[in-house]
Order: sequence, then C-alpha cells, then structure tokens
Amino acid sequence: MKLKLPDVTLVMMDCTCPELARLALLDTLELIEPAEALVFSDTDLKAPGTIWLGVEPWRTIQEYCQYFWYEVPHLVQTKFFLNIQWDGWVVDPGMWDSEYLQYDFIGAPWWYDDGHNVGNGTGIRSTKLMRFLGEHRALLPVYGKEDELVGRVYRPILENQGFKWAPEKLASKFSMECTRPSVTSRHFMFHDSFNFPAMLSAEKYEQRLQLMQANPYIRKGKKLQELEAGRKALILDRLA
Repeated sequence: MKLKLPDVTLVMMDCTCPELARLALLDTLELIEPAEALVFSDTDLKAPGTIWLGVEPWRTIQEYCQYFWYEVPHLVQTKFFLNIQWDGWVVDPGMWDSEYLQYDFIGAPWWYDDGHNVGNGTGIRSTKLMRFLGEHRALLPVYGKEDELVGRVYRPILENQGFKWAPEKLASKFSMECTRPSVTSRHFMFHDSFNFPAMLSAEKYEQRLQLMQANPYIRKGKKLQELEAGRKALILDRLA
C-alpha cells in the first residue's frame, strides 16, 4: 500500500536529464501518493499520475532557483511540497514520520557544526515559507544555490519570522546526502548520484549509470567520477 500524503504536493523541475528525472518520478510514485505531482520541464516526461507544466529551459542555476522560489509556490495548493530531483527521491516510505510536517524546512543534514546544518534542498518545504521568499525578493534575493541561501544565509531572518527548521536528528531520519550515519541506516529519501550504489538495486544502478553516461550535461561535470568514488567507498565500508 502506498503512503498517502494528502497535505504534500510532489514537485519535479528538470530540463537537463529527462530520462533520469522520469525514473525518479516513477520510483517515488510507486511508494507514495501525494495530493498532486507537478512536473516543470521542457519535455513531457510522460509519467502517469503527474501534471506536466511546460517551461523554457533555464539558462543558469540562478534562473532555475528564481523559478523555484517565485513561480512554483503559487501553483502548489497544499501546505507543503516535496521537491525531488533526478538524483534524489523517496526510497523508504517506512521511514515516514508525521513530525516532518511540523516544520517549514527539512532536508538531509550537511557537515557544518554551527547550528545551521539542515539545508539540502531536495526535501520538504512549507508553501508558506516559499511564498514568503517570493513576497520579499528585494530583501531576500536569489544570488547563488538556493538551498544554501534559505538554509544558512537567510535562516536567521526566516526564523525570526516564525519559520522552523527540523532538528538535525529528525532531518537525518528523513534524508541523507553526504553524512550517512552508517551503511545500514534507513532514510525516507536521499540526494545525490554518488549515493546510487548504496540506494539502488544492481539493476536500477546499471540503468541509471547507462543514462548518465549517455547524457551530455552529466558528462560535462564530475557526477560520473563521483559515482565511481561512491561505489568504491561503499565496497570498502561493507568490507570493514
């Protein structure tokens, strides 16, 4: 039985890796039933159960982030939305906790020790928080990676306005990225393709690997090298 999340809208934004984005959507929708699933892409991903909203490709990361902050929240009709990406999605609905929705922001913890460590952007936001950012864009502009801005730079301002971040322990249960507690720890979702070897079956890993190798956008970056490093690290961890 799927996990029902009537207060959550699923959001996918992608104009670079449509085949991988579609697989992330399909894998997530096999496990959860959100109120709606909105896909913002220049390509119809043809994922059953989703609503495709065609967009022009974003030319820069800043344009992508601006669209995420200023356009997406006004199309979400629920109190929360869950942002997934081609390299981060829901993998273990058994790790769902209703407490996740007691906060305005929850994502995988990072590596900082200054109290502003819950910030990876592949996760859940309150629609109220995201609309607040849009309403105060002159004070809170987008000029870099949006999750670093909202989770670290602007967090003190937003907390003074009453918005709440999940505590780190709960956020670690919700998701993992680069600080997984152990090779056996369970998480509701994850982020980043270097975690594919740990999160995917052998068959799904090979499927993603082939798509990554064929994708010009991915080949230009470091994702394939990071993926191989993640695979080797997992083998060493399991042998330890």
